[in-house]
Amino acid sequence: MQNHYHFDRCEVRPAERLLLVEGVPAVVGARAFDLLLCLLAHRDRVISKLEVLEIVWPGLVVEENNLSVQVSALRKLLGPKAITTIRGRGYRFALDVRHGGASLQSGMHQPREPRAAAIDKPTIAVLPFNVLSDDAGIHFLANGLAEDVIALLARVPGFLLISRASSFAFRGQGVSLPEVALQLGVRFVVEGSVRLKGDVLRISTQLTDAASGRVLWSGRFDSRRDEAVDLQEDIVRGIISELEPELTRAEIAHIRRQRPENQDAWAHYHQAVGAIAMQGWGKDAMAEARSQLQKSVALDPAFGLGHAHYALLTALARNIGLLPDSASLVNDALVAANHAIGLDDGSSEVLGYAGCALCDLGHHARGIEILHQALEIDPSNAQAHVALGAALALTGKFEAGIEKMRFGMKISPRDRRLGFWGWALGLFLLRADLLDEALAEARTSSRRDSRFHLARVLEAVVLDRQGCLVEAGAALAIARQLCPQLTLNQITLIHGRRVGERMSLLWVPVT
Repeated sequence: MQNHYHFDRCEVRPAERLLLVEGVPAVVGARAFDLLLCLLAHRDRVISKLEVLEIVWPGLVVEENNLSVQVSALRKLLGPKAITTIRGRGYRFALDVRHGGASLQSGMHQPREPRAAAIDKPTIAVLPFNVLSDDAGIHFLANGLAEDVIALLARVPGFLLISRASSFAFRGQGVSLPEVALQLGVRFVVEGSVRLKGDVLRISTQLTDAASGRVLWSGRFDSRRDEAVDLQEDIVRGIISELEPELTRAEIAHIRRQRPENQDAWAHYHQAVGAIAMQGWGKDAMAEARSQLQKSVALDPAFGLGHAHYALLTALARNIGLLPDSASLVNDALVAANHAIGLDDGSSEVLGYAGCALCDLGHHARGIEILHQALEIDPSNAQAHVALGAALALTGKFEAGIEKMRFGMKISPRDRRLGFWGWALGLFLLRADLLDEALAEARTSSRRDSRFHLARVLEAVVLDRQGCLVEAGAALAIARQLCPQLTLNQITLIHGRRVGERMSLLWVPVT
């Protein structure tokens, strides 16, 4: 992977995700930048629209119009002659490209260089699964599993996924993982194997640090052979639900070993995710996460996901009393959400976060519309399902909203946000007067995240409503131990005046 590309008045720095026009950073959307890198990497030939869609929107079903929009945006920045459309075939980057002072004409084939420079980016490759059987059907299934894992991993924000065409080129080559890391420029590798034991297919997968060969996570999934094809989607989702949190945890650990001055926009983004995952939904963690996201978008103003996540965390923090309810704060979150949508309206993750933020800021109609768009792009976006369910419940459609929230939680059973989502679901169950279910969700939320004080507050509220005053007082006391800064005003903000008054009766002075 080249460090810099130079052409005409422009310079592209892939590692920094930066486009300079006459030395000045240009505002370019994340998808447009990915498209530019794709065209530069394949500048020696015409690249078909299908190839571009697979590289720039991996694992997603998008219309060609999205591609046309991004091509048009690049031509406005680079000039109308930068990208040539070959009718009926695809696109080609038409300008002469220089690298390291040497001219690299578009039509010249250059020897492949090791891509070690890319290893400092959160990049991952899925190698073809090893099949320990001569059965052709099992080989077919193994290929399908690996391809589906690639498709779902491509939707995990914050990681650059190497295309199937590149990673599958190592099939049967006997190449060591450090060599794979060097050639593909990846930090992480996912490997798998499929073997038949009697009537049971055993699928084993592992996540490995590519450079060192150290296994970071391994998992095993069994299925009856005659059910494996029908259950292929469930098996892959099981793999992803286990793999994604481990992948994020490994990346956060890597970032913490780096020098602060080496961190890029994605590193700050991952630290924001890690602040909540490791510290819980408290005031300090929220402040750190928002600060890291601000640093992220300062480094890359066109980073749509960073803006969207910042908008969501700001709106949530305001709604649960971790930030003051001020007009400037609301406007800050609203601007960030709309800016994110403008930057990257082809990303389900961006739309999911931004749509949820809009709903939390009171813009329900617009937020629900954006969340529907997120799910049209990626029907497996659990966060968008949960957010849409919450938005429906907020507008009085409790039954539909609760069902949608439960579905989102079901399809992401290892999600780091389940504690928060379960608490939110419990709130709506309480409002629907489904007290037993609300209590169950509050307690499950506490088990999922023992640091989350609001789950204990919800438990106290439900128990009080059921007349269990001693147990309610105990739950409220635990909430106050978890969050010494908790006030009755915060409880009133979330649950309303009547609940605040009831909790005041259980509010024993701390000695």
